[in-house]
Amino acid sequence: MLVCRLAAPRFFAALLCLPLAACDAVPGSGAASRRAAAVEGGGGEGLFPVRREGRVGFVDGEGELVVEPAFAYALEPTEGLIGVATFDDELWGYLDVESRTMAISPRFESAGPFADGLAAVAIGGLAGYADRAGEVVVPPTWEAARRFSEGLAAVRADGKWGWIDPAGELVVPPRFAATRDFSQGLAAASADSGTWGFVDPAGVWAIEPRFADVFGFSEGKAAVKLADGTWGFVDPAGGWAIEPGYYDALPFAEGLAAVRIGARWGFVDETGRVVVEPQWPAAEGFAQGLAPVRVSGGLWGYVDRAGEVVVEPRFSRVEPFARGLAQVEIDGEGFTWIDREGRMVVEPSY
Repeated sequence: MLVCRLAAPRFFAALLCLPLAACDAVPGSGAASRRAAAVEGGGGEGLFPVRREGRVGFVDGEGELVVEPAFAYALEPTEGLIGVATFDDELWGYLDVESRTMAISPRFESAGPFADGLAAVAIGGLAGYADRAGEVVVPPTWEAARRFSEGLAAVRADGKWGWIDPAGELVVPPRFAATRDFSQGLAAASADSGTWGFVDPAGVWAIEPRFADVFGFSEGKAAVKLADGTWGFVDPAGGWAIEPGYYDALPFAEGLAAVRIGARWGFVDETGRVVVEPQWPAAEGFAQGLAPVRVSGGLWGYVDRAGEVVVEPRFSRVEPFARGLAQVEIDGEGFTWIDREGRMVVEPSY
């Protein structure tokens, strides 16, 4: 199974999504779920996936059903297209956000979201890439493939990872045990020893592997874990932007990073100064000005940048806000979407 730590690793995987290999990798010999997020639609509207009687459809930002439930699964929507799987044979195609009709007919064994005009798809158990017309432009020759990021996509051959360009040419031959996507000019990579460092687009070590775990760069810093279990943040040269000392840490988002100090989570700014005191058993990064936090009773809510509760904790699982809404689960009732005041825009359902 492919395993890769994502930008928000603790968030639940919405039941709208097909288990695929992690980090947008295909084909689906692995098992990890992809988050179903909001997507910009025609006229500036949003499309939000919902499940009704076992099938996935889409509502708009007001909760009105605009795409009838007809799909088994839906991928993360990107670049105006949403990967969807048919209900009977689970073949994958793509729904056009603006027209709300199928832009690419279902014919792939598995699929990833579009990035840089290409999407990883599986044919015959191997991964290649299709363009927005559905034409396979990079033949399926890889054991696994991830989405493009900053002009490169990670691919796997003989158990090792490297990177290709949009023409399918190898830029960095597969030689890494594990990799993550490029972000701000660098990509995390692991040598056979299991330690992590960062490489440049030529595959040259920019930061030598010496970390037990890492996140990609965000806002000029990367959260990294040392062998002793403490976390800190490095700059692109590998120097300490914020000295290690946290029990856990997440990437910077909107100028703040969630960190665990002792047994509680709070938030620090880019200098490492604590701006929201540690007070929660769990927390996630900010999105659209709000961050999910979990209270001692196990329920999640949302706080603002001052740490003030904006949406009272009453959810068993939560997602970050996107286009004004967030997907949440109400235990025993199902998944729904809420606005920034915590109001449900659709009835919860499983």
